[in-house]
Amino acid sequence: TSTRDKFFQMVSSYQFPKLALCVFLVVCFLMVLLYNNSIKTISTDVNGEYMQLYRAEDQVIVDEIRNKNVDKLSEKDAMEFFYRVIAMPQQGICRSLKRVGGKWTNSIGVDGDKFVCMDTFVDGSECLVYSFGIANDWTFEDFIVKFGCSVFAYDPTVNFPSKRGNHIHFEKKGLAEFFSSNMNTLHNFQKHNGHLEKTIKYLKIDIESHELEGLPEWLSSGALEAVEQLAMEIHLTKLHEGPKFKGLVSILQELYKLNFRLISYQVNLVARTMRDKHYTLMEVVFMKDTVWNHER
Repeated sequence: TSTRDKFFQMVSSYQFPKLALCVFLVVCFLMVLLYNNSIKTISTDVNGEYMQLYRAEDQVIVDEIRNKNVDKLSEKDAMEFFYRVIAMPQQGICRSLKRVGGKWTNSIGVDGDKFVCMDTFVDGSECLVYSFGIANDWTFEDFIVKFGCSVFAYDPTVNFPSKRGNHIHFEKKGLAEFFSSNMNTLHNFQKHNGHLEKTIKYLKIDIESHELEGLPEWLSSGALEAVEQLAMEIHLTKLHEGPKFKGLVSILQELYKLNFRLISYQVNLVARTMRDKHYTLMEVVFMKDTVWNHER
């Protein structure tokens, strides 16, 4: 009996590690299958299934903007229409939207930050950024160069060296719809820098209400045709004297004809300026809808 027990103990001690190893390998195999299946599902979503759901929802407001008959609107109706549609960014254009830069200001909120769609910032393509309106905040520009971008920055109200590191160029000039000793048009800046044939990946504009005068010229000159993303702080306070919003709705339609789509909207809560129950200062970002080759 003693000999038989020893024999079975020997066999058991030899077989158990092998059995445990087999069980372990089977479990690992099943985990790999489950992981690959989950990755395939996620990959399918990234390739567009969930984005298409958003796009179908987006199309309602895109069509409404493009087809609105501005001539039939009263100024008050145009004002209400603009504030409604500008507060409803399209969700089926950008997959990865990130906030870049900004400072905590006056113990109220963050100011100077910009939302950027990162979809094309990591695809290896050339990265060219224009930034109009610096004041004393370089947080956006200093971060965006980490993606290999070259930044051309302008502001006629401040003094800085012409170079900030290896990738930021500064000039004490401002963006406008005309030319003067310290102001110039977007098209002329592009021409001066040799960028007429280049794509501007991100155009940042914060020029204290002058964007309202500049936008018609930037559209008519074709300067925005080479821009992928257009980020602006829009200052609408003075448009409430009247009000005078029909022209702004027409400009929005022109942007949509160029295939721009609103991807980000943020009220400036540091200023918190209101007229007619609306916040009149807001940060908006438009992005060209070229990812999906979508023609409307």
